Amino acid sequence: MKKILHKLLFAALLISGFAFYSQTTLPGTIEVETGDLSQNNAHFANNKLGSGNGGTNNIVEKWRKTRINSGTAGEADSGAGKSGTIIIPVSVAADGNYNFTFTYFKNSANKSDDIKINSTDATGGNSSLLASFSMIRNDGGPEGTNTATTSSYSTQTVTGVPLTTGITYITFENSDSASLNLDNVIVAASSAPIPPTMTSTKDGEWNDPTVWTVSGTAATTPSATPTSEYDVVLGHVVTIPSNMGVATAKSIGSTSGAQLILRQNNTLTVEGDISLARSNDGMILYAQNGNFSTVTIGGAYTSDKKTTIVKRLSQDKWTLVSSGLSNAKQFKTLDDSRNYTVKEGNKYAFGSYDDSRSVFDPGAAAGTTGKYVYVTDDHGTGPVWGSGIGWATKSNNAGGSKHDVVFMGDLHTDDVSVAVSTDGNGYNLVGNPYPTYLYGNPNADAINVLTANSSLIDGTIWFWDSDNETWVTKNLSSNAFHIQPLQGFFVKTTTAGDFSFTEAMQTHESNSNPFYKTTNSRFEIDLSIASGKLNRKTSIRYIDGKTTSFDNGYDSNIFGGYASELELYTGLVDGNSSKKLAIQSLPNENYEDMIIPVGVTADADSEITFSAETLNVPTGYKVFLEDRLKSTFTRLDEVNSAYTAIVSEKSTEGRFYLHAKSSALSTDTELLNSVSIYKSNTSTLRIVGLSQGKASVKLFNILGKQVMSTNFNTSGVKEITLPNLASGVYIVQLETEAGKLNKKIVLE
Repeated sequence: MKKILHKLLFAALLISGFAFYSQTTLPGTIEVETGDLSQNNAHFANNKLGSGNGGTNNIVEKWRKTRINSGTAGEADSGAGKSGTIIIPVSVAADGNYNFTFTYFKNSANKSDDIKINSTDATGGNSSLLASFSMIRNDGGPEGTNTATTSSYSTQTVTGVPLTTGITYITFENSDSASLNLDNVIVAASSAPIPPTMTSTKDGEWNDPTVWTVSGTAATTPSATPTSEYDVVLGHVVTIPSNMGVATAKSIGSTSGAQLILRQNNTLTVEGDISLARSNDGMILYAQNGNFSTVTIGGAYTSDKKTTIVKRLSQDKWTLVSSGLSNAKQFKTLDDSRNYTVKEGNKYAFGSYDDSRSVFDPGAAAGTTGKYVYVTDDHGTGPVWGSGIGWATKSNNAGGSKHDVVFMGDLHTDDVSVAVSTDGNGYNLVGNPYPTYLYGNPNADAINVLTANSSLIDGTIWFWDSDNETWVTKNLSSNAFHIQPLQGFFVKTTTAGDFSFTEAMQTHESNSNPFYKTTNSRFEIDLSIASGKLNRKTSIRYIDGKTTSFDNGYDSNIFGGYASELELYTGLVDGNSSKKLAIQSLPNENYEDMIIPVGVTADADSEITFSAETLNVPTGYKVFLEDRLKSTFTRLDEVNSAYTAIVSEKSTEGRFYLHAKSSALSTDTELLNSVSIYKSNTSTLRIVGLSQGKASVKLFNILGKQVMSTNFNTSGVKEITLPNLASGVYIVQLETEAGKLNKKIVLE
């Protein structure tokens, strides 16, 4: 009687899609009809266990798609495949890798089935992928030939499936459209050791041991939280909290509901792959007030835009940025509720730079003129921000204390290059393509941005400091500097080509940003001016082996992409040039022989104040600023020393000079030697640095014949129109109240 009741109950359960939950100890043989199909939504009626499918003994599942017939009860086979899942209760004897051998058959017309093995719970929820593979086809397809037919079973083995004693249910999931008849699965222990794995058990913080369950054995010191030896499996929302510091993992994988959040001031190093299942924000990086979280990856990255970076901008100020990701769509940024980019009319304050366009118009932020090309309302869903491209953007006040820009894309796992052009004046706006810092120059690391691109650019990088509204110039002579994540910057191209960013340039180091300054032992003068709320700076560096002429990569012009209302620069000591230098490198000797021209561009009749920061001034020397208009010398290397002047014209060329002297005053002869005489164009001779008084100029050809003579009163700068002369070498003889000066010029 008991046997009859047992058979009746078993038959009833088979009809409804259920079976007895007979737990299988692994290693062992899983008779698949002991599983449960009740979680297959409304379709389990045609996904039968046991011999109900007919044809052979012990067949467990057809995995066929079904539909509800309108107006009729029950379900009918639609003829198309549908994914199905069998839930199996198990008991794992010991942590380890296991080999799963599937016994199955399938119709010859069927294609391969993608099968997943997951750990799960009794309902099929909280599923974590253990392994996936494709069943071999039996129709001669690309996956190979299989002998399985409707009357003949075949086997296929999947090796190295990691199981732990904490697993109480596993699922076999068919995720393709083909019919499959599965008999049993033999599970045997593998000789391969189970890799050390950290699996999340709840939402929480990365450094909290209660968040993780550990499987496998670490090769060195076992840990309760992830290290570089552990594969990390995320099934929850896990946060690396602000200022936690260093986080590492061998690899990171996740389920569709899982998320990894990196708050500010953290580093994450993943030696292998990152695979994120959650769309758009499987990983979120936050950057605020120059505090970044950085990520490096040594292996592959799952694509489809699953990483989000949220950067806090300075309020209502222009900033140069880059996306820091690949495949970052513009609409994902502009339409995101966290984005607070200024919008005027149909244009967003998000512009790329084109130096071939007309002169920059400061009022063109949302207009159609100027060198910036702005994104419009009709940006669509296709355009991307581009890799290695810089953008000018500006936040508004709508976000209150928040002024964020959001990028969604993929991590780069290889080198990145971006085309740069010599069009216009050759200025190009590029940007860091990685969510890491980059080594900027050789003082930071041998593999760096400036050295790698030395054949394309003039050895200078210009950053925009939005907080202080000034350009920051860096070159080969600068102290070690790093380029921040999401940082846009300008370079001047001398040869068109591909500007290169490489993975080897990446660093997690965050103690150095583009504006960071460290001390060293060389003699330096950082000269500054202030006018109203604006400040500008120019640097003079005394370096062994440098010259008084232009040394590319060590001498850098002020940024010339567009004009600034306040500029401070120096001219070359050897003269004969109209270059405006933000950085000038000079020989580390004969300081008194080098009188440095200082140029200022400011509003006419405005007040400017000079000051200086001096480092390692040689013993016995002092630093003086000369004002030739006022015939004064002011010492600037003393604490709180400054010099204030009124500039009567927009340009002060020839008025101010910097001296490194052992005494306060220079002789008239020395002052005369600092006068620059050069040809500003084919018909104009320019003389800069004259003291006030009477002067005369005579011009002689190479045979000593005088070809021109003129007298004038000096006032700093004098331009003289040259007569129509033959090409050749000429001698300019300048005579002032201080004496005579001869200089050679070449007319072409």
